[in-house]
Amino acid sequence: MEKYKNITAKEIIIGNNCQIADDVQINVRGRFEIGDCSIIKNGTTIQCEEFLAGEYLYMSKSVEIGRGGFTNKEAIVHIGQHVGIFENTLINPNSPVTIGDEVGIGTEVMIWTHGAWLDVTQGFPSDFGPVTIGNNVWLPARTIMLPNTSIGDNCVIGIGSIITKPIPSNSMAAGSPCRVLRENYYPRPLDKQALEKLIVPMIEYWKQSTEEKKGVENISVEYNSENQIILLSHSNNKTQFDILNKKITGDKSPLSEDLRDYLRRKGIKIFTGLPFVSLKSII
Repeated sequence: MEKYKNITAKEIIIGNNCQIADDVQINVRGRFEIGDCSIIKNGTTIQCEEFLAGEYLYMSKSVEIGRGGFTNKEAIVHIGQHVGIFENTLINPNSPVTIGDEVGIGTEVMIWTHGAWLDVTQGFPSDFGPVTIGNNVWLPARTIMLPNTSIGDNCVIGIGSIITKPIPSNSMAAGSPCRVLRENYYPRPLDKQALEKLIVPMIEYWKQSTEEKKGVENISVEYNSENQIILLSHSNNKTQFDILNKKITGDKSPLSEDLRDYLRRKGIKIFTGLPFVSLKSII
């Protein structure tokens, strides 16, 4: 077994620009791998057979991966790129847990792959099986997924839902038990007018708050007809943010990175291979 700080695993692969808090405890019997720009915050524990995650994994405080059955050979957790897992979430990998790209898992979510306690020879229930989450899924706070369930691609689940059966792709679903409210609902690309209505107030707020709270003067930022945010700094350095193609061209500075991080918090994520960083407030 290979030992790396607070990580024990047979094989350890950690990408560039990663942050793992000092009190994180990771015990993986096989391979542990996280991609570039990943963050694992305080109080998190990971116990399983294999843990693989792509770039920009964000695991907030006190996430727990493990519990009953984590010593099974099938206790495998595979996570895609650009995934956020937030405070006090529990993932139980008695059986495989597979999470796709661009998935958000909110605070105090529970994902179970096993459930048994009472004597099954007396007819009491038990359930064991994998959980799969597709790409582009939002699983908000206090949602529960039970064994042998799945969520397809492009789905939004209502807060506090209990998922007892598969949810098809492109759905809005909610409830206890969770049921599909709208089918073939996502994705829903915005037209030019709707994009402008969304983006312009967003960047105006960023400009005002950055000047007032972070002491940056003479910022010029606008949204043009080509779906680009154009940022000019006080030194006339120009940065272009392509909102639809998720690309940045031109000058890259602490100010442009602050705007990139602000856009991330508003639901527009542009990944450049570098961590997201904001300017510090002077207040």
